Amino acid sequence: MRKTCRLTVLALLLTLGVLGTAGSAAAVTANTSGQTFQNGTCLDVGVTSQCGGWDQTTPGVAGRPYVQYLAVTTGGTTTVIIDNTAGIASPLALNGSDVYAVVSPTNSCQPGQANTAGVCYAVPNRVTVSLVHETSPNSWSYDFTTSPSSTPSVTSDSVIDLIVGIRSTYATLRWSWVNGVPNYWSTTTPVSPTAGEAHVKFTPKTMPWMSSGGCSGIPVSTCDIAQADREALQPNLLLSMDTTLDAALAGVLFGTSSAFIGSLESTPIQTGIAPTLTYAAAAPHLNADGAARTGNFYALVSSNILTLFGTSVAAFDPAILAVTRTGDAGTFSTAWAPWTAAGNGTDGQFLTISNISFSAPKFLVTRASEASASGGIVEKAQTLKVGKTASFAVIARLLGLKTTRSKLSITVSTPKICKVVGKTVKGLKAGTCKGTLTVTPKKGKAQKKSFSFEVTKSAKRLPVALHH
Repeated sequence: MRKTCRLTVLALLLTLGVLGTAGSAAAVTANTSGQTFQNGTCLDVGVTSQCGGWDQTTPGVAGRPYVQYLAVTTGGTTTVIIDNTAGIASPLALNGSDVYAVVSPTNSCQPGQANTAGVCYAVPNRVTVSLVHETSPNSWSYDFTTSPSSTPSVTSDSVIDLIVGIRSTYATLRWSWVNGVPNYWSTTTPVSPTAGEAHVKFTPKTMPWMSSGGCSGIPVSTCDIAQADREALQPNLLLSMDTTLDAALAGVLFGTSSAFIGSLESTPIQTGIAPTLTYAAAAPHLNADGAARTGNFYALVSSNILTLFGTSVAAFDPAILAVTRTGDAGTFSTAWAPWTAAGNGTDGQFLTISNISFSAPKFLVTRASEASASGGIVEKAQTLKVGKTASFAVIARLLGLKTTRSKLSITVSTPKICKVVGKTVKGLKAGTCKGTLTVTPKKGKAQKKSFSFEVTKSAKRLPVALHH
């Protein structure tokens, strides 16, 4: 439905002569300057030793992500700026707009620079899609702080509707970050070798700006800047194409306000073990006016991630997940709100961490209860309730065993107390469950460890003996 509507808009513009020639006094001409800017130095083409454009990368201009659609809604009026159903790398801006979206290779190699992990990449590990506006003929700015001069106007109350097309040769999307408040997000299979798209709607918010550069390291670690030079409104979307994040988390979205950048880390995804998500943001301690800085972090925890925590959209209770701050001490508060595919593009829960003090706080999202995501074993006390199950993976973790690329099997010696059901151990009645776990790697010798834990009718803590 969305693509059909976009085609209708474009056809109507052509029919009405909105894209007419410059010689027609009544027509509003398309702005070709944005297309020229994208094609220029350090974006598509790197022509000096100081920058590397897309033509210096392995995907090249033809393989890079591109803007499919861009619209801005300000004061209730929506202006369609780009409607690129043909998938052109650098489309024209419609409606005489002097606003455009450019696609930048982030951490690409400069001409003559060797591809070196942690330095630069022939296949850029990040892609930035930024809104820009023309301040004078062929002169463009990323800063909309004085945006009433742009057409259309872009403010901190606007809604940016942006669709980015991702080619099949560069479809390794993991996480995405926006500078602002997201209210819509959907992705369609942007996993190689299948092409896809990322569709986001967000309200841009100001961020600190430094003439000497800010804290942009990912993942966020430190930010020792005392005070910002000024606050800037710079709407942009960052796509991480770095596959170091587990594929089970592909397509996650988060955003920040009043921060340089945000990041996401996770513990390895293992069956039966609830992960730990680590969100972080970086910013100076103070605003440009000297006041103490506070900001917000926004994270979509989609339905597939809720499943990893042993819950679902329908069963979600905020008490299920704990959000704790680590690193530098400071203030924050949390709130959860449901997202639906119909209204927000994705089913899930939307986490807002507000009133954040800086400089580089990290927030750990973990399973709050002592029970594992399998619904069974109480890990701190290592007891199991009657009728519940504990996965082989959870028991292996309690034994301190590494199970990557290994086959797990269990035999129990107390069949009246517990039994094996699939890849879990189920508590049958109160007593001590005893057994042996075998870890068989693809290569090497199998390892066996005995274990015992109490099966109880309640969750009270009892002694345990996990034999190493």
